[in-house]
Amino acid sequence: MILVLNFWHSSCLFQGITIGLGPDGELRYPSSHLAAKPNNNPGVGEFQCYDKYMLSHLKQHAEETGNPLWGLGGPHDVPHYDQAPSVNTFFKDEGGSWETTYGDFFLSWYSSQLIAHGNRILSCASSTFSDNLVTVSGKLPLVYSWYKTRSHPSELTAGFYNTANRNGYEAVVEMFAKNSCRLILPGMDLLDEHQPSGSSPQSLLAQIKGSCRKHGVRVSGQNLSVSGVTAGFGEMKKNLLEGNGLVDLFMYQRMGADFFSPKHFPLFTEFVRSLNQLDLDEDDMPQGKGVMTSVQAMAEAQATLQMQAA
Repeated sequence: MILVLNFWHSSCLFQGITIGLGPDGELRYPSSHLAAKPNNNPGVGEFQCYDKYMLSHLKQHAEETGNPLWGLGGPHDVPHYDQAPSVNTFFKDEGGSWETTYGDFFLSWYSSQLIAHGNRILSCASSTFSDNLVTVSGKLPLVYSWYKTRSHPSELTAGFYNTANRNGYEAVVEMFAKNSCRLILPGMDLLDEHQPSGSSPQSLLAQIKGSCRKHGVRVSGQNLSVSGVTAGFGEMKKNLLEGNGLVDLFMYQRMGADFFSPKHFPLFTEFVRSLNQLDLDEDDMPQGKGVMTSVQAMAEAQATLQMQAA
């Protein structure tokens, strides 16, 4: 288990702790190992159920449910890591194995193992810090590739049983709510128009935020782009201000070599200042101050660190 400690405000006291839940700190299986190619969808990834421990759990579950032959291994009609969902039959929109009784059996088990893993870690962290007035957070990935297909294959291999027929994030968000944990959600700068065909970060983000609103889970936002564009900053601002303060904390990521370039830094400062203006009218926008203060404090702190490193 990885603990990442972050100052959430410009204070000498820790107010929030982020708990690493998996690859890159996110709650997911390491289902994909190839970066997305420009203007091209990445492969669907692969199920991570072939080590001896997962196979043992799968075998036991299959026997307990009266289907012992289903516990001999994972699906055999799935694409490989870098292949499209149509290469084999499991993820096909019409007649795919994911919609069969076996598909539901396997996907339910596979996603439940991930949720149980997250619950074990977050429950331990929540109980450990319950007396310290420290907010515990965990991060979800935004697996938006192939979201517009019915089977949502990239989400399925990552461990989220989310399809056209099923909201797979309800159980995940319920687990966060049960442990009184904040949910960190990246990709608040992404627009569908800049993504490959079949992908939809905006739709997926809206779906997850809807579940968070339903279960009363607070959200911390992050960006995903290496270098922001004007539309991306506008999308971040929209996500921060909508939903009656659902997203009340934001961490600006990817502050690399391009961050202080003449092309990027003026856009970033304009973004922060536009949020800062909300402080001027607190009666009309009660959530504005909380959002802006967090963004500005983090921007100033990280910019200072970046300059020191340089």
